[in-house]
Amino acid sequence: METGEREYTDDFVAVLEALWGEGFLSPGGAAEVARLLEGLDIAGREVLDIGCGLGGVDLVLVRAHGARRVIGIDVEAPLIARARARAEAAGLAERLDYRLVTPGPLPFAEGAFDVVFSKDAMVHIADKPALFAEAIRVLRPGGLFVASDWLRADKPFSPAFEEWLRVTELKFSMATLAETGRALADAGFEVVALRDRHDWYRAEAQEEAERIAGPLRPRLVALVGEAGADHWVARSRLKVAAMAEGDLRPAHLIARKPG
Repeated sequence: METGEREYTDDFVAVLEALWGEGFLSPGGAAEVARLLEGLDIAGREVLDIGCGLGGVDLVLVRAHGARRVIGIDVEAPLIARARARAEAAGLAERLDYRLVTPGPLPFAEGAFDVVFSKDAMVHIADKPALFAEAIRVLRPGGLFVASDWLRADKPFSPAFEEWLRVTELKFSMATLAETGRALADAGFEVVALRDRHDWYRAEAQEEAERIAGPLRPRLVALVGEAGADHWVARSRLKVAAMAEGDLRPAHLIARKPG
């Protein structure tokens, strides 16, 4: 995606926040961030958040997990503006820094960070090997790569998954868990853990679909109208079907730079 090309429009962001919580553009909220960081200590660390979105995750990294400073990057200027405003409103502008970037090499020096973090944003990046090469470059020796990503199963897509991909309104580039592990290793990382989160998100997706069709629907109608709410109901049901087929495989990825 090129800088300036908006996939996360205001209406789309409003629906995602209604579904997943203020400041979050992917599921699970603070609890899923905690599960991703389970057993890891980022207290006092310098963190780069790739695909920071609205910055809700970064508040959690600082407040709940003790990160000393987080620099969040994204390719969409309106998201960066809202993340900055959120940090200022929280009184954390000195610890949360947000920067608009263009696709390609990261605009940071070698060894600038202790942790490279990303929550469900790498699915938008086509060249995963190049991303992992940049991640290991900007990490200090012994630094951590901690991410969740939306992956796919190693099998032909089901019709439900194909249809869900068609109606998502987003551009996805999905690898398998095995491919992702190999790409991390090829970049020079020591792979610590690759966790398939399919079972967790299958239950979450079902609960989301029920909320969208039920108690959340009036709010969606207010945000995007009747037709828009109908679209989200249909979209959520397709996601449930795709999860049931095992096609969509959210995962946790933990790796370390040798040193």
